[in-house]
Amino acid sequence: MRTPPTARVSRSKAQRGRNCLRLAFAAVIATAAVSILPGCGSVGNGGTSAPSTSMPGNNAAPSPRASRTPTTKPSAAKLKPTAAPRAVAKTPTKIVFVNVGQGDAIVIKSGSWTGLIDGGPTGSEGAIEAALRKLGVSRLSAVVVSHPHADHTGGLSGVVYDYRPKQAYVGEGAGSAAAALRSVGASITKVRRGATLRFGALRAQVLSPGSLSGDANEDSIVLLLDAGGRRCLFTGDCTGANESLVGSICARGPPLYLLKVAHHGSRYSTGSGFLSEARPKFAVISVGPNSYGHPTPETIGALKSEGTRIYSTQKNGTVTLAVSGSGTVTWAFAKSSQPVIRAGGAAGGSDGGDSSGTSGSGGGTKVYITETGECYHLSGCRYLSHSKIPISLKDAKAGYRACSVCKPPT
Repeated sequence: MRTPPTARVSRSKAQRGRNCLRLAFAAVIATAAVSILPGCGSVGNGGTSAPSTSMPGNNAAPSPRASRTPTTKPSAAKLKPTAAPRAVAKTPTKIVFVNVGQGDAIVIKSGSWTGLIDGGPTGSEGAIEAALRKLGVSRLSAVVVSHPHADHTGGLSGVVYDYRPKQAYVGEGAGSAAAALRSVGASITKVRRGATLRFGALRAQVLSPGSLSGDANEDSIVLLLDAGGRRCLFTGDCTGANESLVGSICARGPPLYLLKVAHHGSRYSTGSGFLSEARPKFAVISVGPNSYGHPTPETIGALKSEGTRIYSTQKNGTVTLAVSGSGTVTWAFAKSSQPVIRAGGAAGGSDGGDSSGTSGSGGGTKVYITETGECYHLSGCRYLSHSKIPISLKDAKAGYRACSVCKPPT
């Protein structure tokens, strides 16, 4: 029996449809294969696009979306967003440990912002104001009163009246300076651990006090300041449990560049456990003639065991650090540039330091050393690009060798 013509036509159309479908499917597979081959059909790799295909049985012109060649997705590395670099304060900073005898007074200048941490004992006004004039400061931005003991606040009232700070940060009070701060209209803020203070372009973290012990020394305000990547810790007279807590916080970061030694080098602060966590490269002790034996052999021994280079205002006079935005540090000393090597009276410079008042001269020709180097250098030597610490030629020859590049005198 012959198949009717209409049936043959229908079967033929069905067969052609199946053939077209197979051809279309094959074309799609071929296009996908081309698009994933390196350098072939991938726009991202600079190849030419593969031919487009249309669905069988559709005589309409393909839409641009349908005719677009599939392309490979960029790699994960290309898709990963690049984090914006964290803004770093590039403002140069000066830190001045003013020689006020047995007490603390530290000036910090960052751009147009100038702050004072503590005001020394009674009679310190002249030395503090001389340091401010040398920096070109006519008004203080802020004062920090670490704790209300007389050797930290005695000279503060006169400075407050003359330099009218806008802001005051206190722990348990400002002691004898409280009335002066109120009279000049300073905004007085109590601070605790966890606060962050704005020091111009810089930020200072308050590491202590947390819970108050009732002891003024232990409850001192402790500040961690980052200047040009150099971590500096200002401790007041902190001791006891709060000092231990500060040490544990410091241990989470890189070693300290600078430690202001607590309580003038007392044996009750700056223990070996704290130092092993803080790991300071340099230490400054603010101290003067006293009957307490400050700085004590215990404290000097603990610092030396940690490899810390020690300076004191009693021996070195006013100590100044100039920190560039990139972290380059230049040191200057009003008296001897020789570090403290033993406790007691020797810290006052009786072991050879001169008291001429020249910046870091220590007598005779002035040369320079670095934080970790073994040589001494002339001022323009390229090895002084990251730190520059003045020292007398006499002192340098006793513990360093002459640089073979800049060839300082021998």
